[in-house]
Amino acid sequence: MKLHRIKALCYRHLYPLRRDFDLLSDMIYWPLIDTLLWGVTGQWLSSASEDPGSAQLLIVSILLGLIFWNVIWRSQAEVSRNLMDEIWNNNLINLFSTPLRVDEWVTSVLLLSVIKTAITMILLVPAIFFLYTVNVFELGWWIPVFFLSTTMTGWWLGFISAGIVLRYGPKAQTVIWTLPGILLPFSAIYFPLSQLPAVIQPISRMIPTTYIFESMRALIQGGEVDPLYLTVSFALNIAFLSFAFWFFVKSFRYSTKLGLGRFN
Repeated sequence: MKLHRIKALCYRHLYPLRRDFDLLSDMIYWPLIDTLLWGVTGQWLSSASEDPGSAQLLIVSILLGLIFWNVIWRSQAEVSRNLMDEIWNNNLINLFSTPLRVDEWVTSVLLLSVIKTAITMILLVPAIFFLYTVNVFELGWWIPVFFLSTTMTGWWLGFISAGIVLRYGPKAQTVIWTLPGILLPFSAIYFPLSQLPAVIQPISRMIPTTYIFESMRALIQGGEVDPLYLTVSFALNIAFLSFAFWFFVKSFRYSTKLGLGRFN
């Protein structure tokens, strides 16, 4: 056994850390996200476990939060993954060498995101009802409102991540999974906003979905939805979606100048 050969192999796998975001996200990003998300969730679980009624509300809150989180995830994935599928199949240059316009591509992926998200919901809603006796339809006519807001959030996440990939190339593809992950601890999906550390709460208030999940919990607890929360949520979504679409188009034009053949 030679030490210099072992050392060489260690260096071989350590050097890429300086420029490989995939490796860094696995080592640093996701552990930090998980620590914050489940640390705060665990604190709320601990405080709610003393009251059986609160514990039941917590379970319902987590399950409904899971449903609307899947709306966000599916909506963004259909935008960004659609682009990545074309890149992985070396088909991006073929696709846009046809008369296809960017706005037509965008319209198609938005329609696909709605269709596929609806399919996911059709499976999840009865599964949660039969397994845990949690009825999503108790949210009433607020369901389509929450669905629209979370879908819009997924769209702007998808366009931003797709724009980053177009600008920086396939090496930036990790952003497709890491960018939505930022919302997990900061959107107060599984716990009230008040459970987050005070220094983080201002960040959460800048995220549209925070107001949706807070409104959802208010309904679960027998309260009412604050119209201001919905107004802020949709206003932020419109602002972020406008920026995301502008960034995506700008990145696409930048990429076409460099040549889409670089993705083959």
